[in-house]
Amino acid sequence: MKNVVIINVVFSFLVCSANVSCSKNDKPETSSNADSGKDSLVETKTISNATTTLESDSLADKLNEVIKSKYLKPEDLKLLDSNDRKFSFQEIDLNDDGKKEVFINFFSPYFCGTGGCSLLLLDSDLNIITRFTVTETPIYISPETKNGWNVLMVKSRNAWKTLEFDNGKHPSNPSLAKDSSSEPDPKSILVFKDPNDSKVYNF
Repeated sequence: MKNVVIINVVFSFLVCSANVSCSKNDKPETSSNADSGKDSLVETKTISNATTTLESDSLADKLNEVIKSKYLKPEDLKLLDSNDRKFSFQEIDLNDDGKKEVFINFFSPYFCGTGGCSLLLLDSDLNIITRFTVTETPIYISPETKNGWNVLMVKSRNAWKTLEFDNGKHPSNPSLAKDSSSEPDPKSILVFKDPNDSKVYNF
């Protein structure tokens, strides 16, 4: 009888040990699978970001050439120091043709005054559409259209201004544009809302 009890105790001990061992072995596999999932997500995100960055940097190189060859004159370039040679850009389709236009924002002291800064709007082929002066950001892209293009709205001297596309371009100086009878539509898309939203490049 005593031997039977001892055998039962030993058997119970072995079964418990096996269960604990199995439990321990199960946990690392679960942890490993979870970690593997995290690694996959991180890798995908990194690849996605890298692709976006490469595309942006490639476009920035082209914009660099546009700025130096089509926008600024050689005498302008001579006056600029490294702190002035900065720009950021954002893309948006303004005429619903499936191609994105490009806003370029110059925000350094050379391009800015008390009324705002200089900006460029380029078409999808990087030809200059409008050379904006004394313009405050953000630019509001209204869902309303005029002549097939989204209406732009900006604030100038504490008044809302409407910039409608006409004769191939927008009004270049918002301070001279007509005052808007209303504030921007709540559904407007904001361009250059936050300086941190756009990467800064040098030209």
